[in-house]
Amino acid sequence: MTITAAPTDAADTASFEALIESLLPGGYRLAYAMLQSQPEAEDAIQEAALRAWAARHRLRPGSDPRPWFMTIVANQCRQQRRSRWWSVRKGGDLPEGVQPAPPVEGADLRRALARLSHRDRLALALRYYLDLPFEEIGRVQGISAAAAKARVHRALGRLRLEVPEDLNDA
Repeated sequence: MTITAAPTDAADTASFEALIESLLPGGYRLAYAMLQSQPEAEDAIQEAALRAWAARHRLRPGSDPRPWFMTIVANQCRQQRRSRWWSVRKGGDLPEGVQPAPPVEGADLRRALARLSHRDRLALALRYYLDLPFEEIGRVQGISAAAAKARVHRALGRLRLEVPEDLNDA
């Protein structure tokens, strides 16, 4: 991804590009986990990169940039889900006499994840999609590592209540 901006120091632009380039794959995985749509995740990661560029002065020198960027991605995903167009679905009713396909187990899990709150979905995505330690999950969510561990545990409990029994046994 190439960042273009108003006239600024070329070294600043190059260092930001190098920094953000390494964070984009993890940011995309988080966006996809939160939005469950490739086009939406791509839009979210692009917008997050632009917001990170605008907020680059807030990143403390010497600090780990991953939690900072993941927070920006998570906030962008939340904003996209809140937009009025998120709930618009393409397609129409099935023709008369046509039965829908039986639900796929993965689809049941995706629906259950979609019903979780943003913060629970984010905690699970950070832990299981990105394999982040609880310390980083806490930094992204603005809580302690112990609180992040408890949040992941509670979110898993809520998810187990939502997922059909046959998936819990697998």
